[in-house]
Amino acid sequence: MTGTGALIRLILRRDRLILPVWIVVTVLVPYGVASGAASLYTTPESLLKYAEEAMANTAQVAMRGVVYAPTLGGVTAWGAGMSGALVAALASLLVVIRHTRTEEETGRRELLGSTVVGRHAGLAATLVVVLGANLVAAVLLAGAMTALGLPVAGSFMLGLSTAGVGVAMGAVAAVAAQCTTGSGAARGLAFAALAVLFLVRGVGDARGSWLSWASPFGWARLSLAYTGDRWWVLVLFAGFSVALVWVAYLLAARRDLAAGLLPDRAGPGSAAAALRSPFALAWRSHRGPLLAWTAGCAAVGALLGSAVDGAQQQISGLFSGADALFTFSLLVLSQAVSGYAISAALRPRAEERDGLAELLLAAAPARVRWAMAHLAFAVAGPALMLAVTGVAMGLTYGAAVGDVGGELPALLGTALLWLPAVWVMAALATALLGLLPRVSAAVAWGLLGVFLLVELAFEFGQVNEGVLGLSPFSHIPRTLLGAPLDLVQLVALLALALALAGAGMMGLRRRDITA
Repeated sequence: MTGTGALIRLILRRDRLILPVWIVVTVLVPYGVASGAASLYTTPESLLKYAEEAMANTAQVAMRGVVYAPTLGGVTAWGAGMSGALVAALASLLVVIRHTRTEEETGRRELLGSTVVGRHAGLAATLVVVLGANLVAAVLLAGAMTALGLPVAGSFMLGLSTAGVGVAMGAVAAVAAQCTTGSGAARGLAFAALAVLFLVRGVGDARGSWLSWASPFGWARLSLAYTGDRWWVLVLFAGFSVALVWVAYLLAARRDLAAGLLPDRAGPGSAAAALRSPFALAWRSHRGPLLAWTAGCAAVGALLGSAVDGAQQQISGLFSGADALFTFSLLVLSQAVSGYAISAALRPRAEERDGLAELLLAAAPARVRWAMAHLAFAVAGPALMLAVTGVAMGLTYGAAVGDVGGELPALLGTALLWLPAVWVMAALATALLGLLPRVSAAVAWGLLGVFLLVELAFEFGQVNEGVLGLSPFSHIPRTLLGAPLDLVQLVALLALALALAGAGMMGLRRRDITA
């Protein structure tokens, strides 16, 4: 751990703008929701009516959780708790990957390691900063809620449970950073874990089942801020985080610097004939993540299909309830799949940075063919993943309701509806690759986070539809399963994706390749 203190100061110096923004957003988003609820619902009758309407909406339950009491505190915890938790989770995840795997990938960790810096100092410093930032946000959030007139104990419960989610996701990212050799893959793996944990919580709340206890996001709601204040739930956050941090340290001790849990295997001295084309070489690079993501999507789809059937038993208006839960789940899943699409589209940048692109392009392939080979996986990979998700949902849900023939094609089509939005994210990454290569990864991943926050802010009433329109995911029709579609927005998204991808390819042809 030698040098941990110096690295903490270095991280604080580098993130002197990022950390305050993260903390302020984590506080202001829930505060805005709470202040709005306090001004709109001023009587017990209005609070009761609001709570009843919220619990009748399956999508609301899946997004925000259960209203445990029709009081101002209960409504505030319901409306504000999940928004702050998601902001803290996203920020913690990105900061951990930035100061662990990215440092190794760029070689800066090796330079620091040549000084008086211990092997685990970098990870320790990062986790200390993430823990400290979340605790500062928790205290400020508790103070802001108390200023609204809410009980002090419940306000601190809300703040600490929000911080608990952030610390837990930071620990998840620490493990992800040990498993991969690239920062993009590590972010994708961590985003996938976040999406699964959030979906598990959403399904558990919609069903009223034990699944809510299987996710840190569920613990944030089950802490019952303002309606019981279960302080012992904080022990779950601590145990989860400590266990994953311990795993991260074990993995870090067993691997080489800049290597992942599964080290790259040495290839044969001469390439097989099947690797003569750029596409074949791209397949070799993408096949592992593609197969892993596809298997994960199949498992999530099967879980969703079986879970929604259980959720129906508690919902009035069964078909609309199932449709709302499927729509919410596919929104979250499509944003997670966009992480794979961004990572695949930016693979040429990683090869360029590592010096592989210069060697490859010195032979036969043209730049556009080389980049298009990787873009093909950014396009086809998400299509396969969403299709597998739709099939798995259709099989399990159809079997549960006794109508596989009707539900399978409907759910498959509903899942594939989200493809244009995912392709826009892949094309956006391609445009950045060709036009702004040095900041392509940071901007592409940052925009994905911004779009997710915009969607959440709209659900919590913090932005209007004009701001929501910035997110490509907002233009996917939220229709009933199998209902006629308005194709105008889908065609517009496809046209935007083509324009962005074309701009990226033109930029790649004109700019220099990093040597």
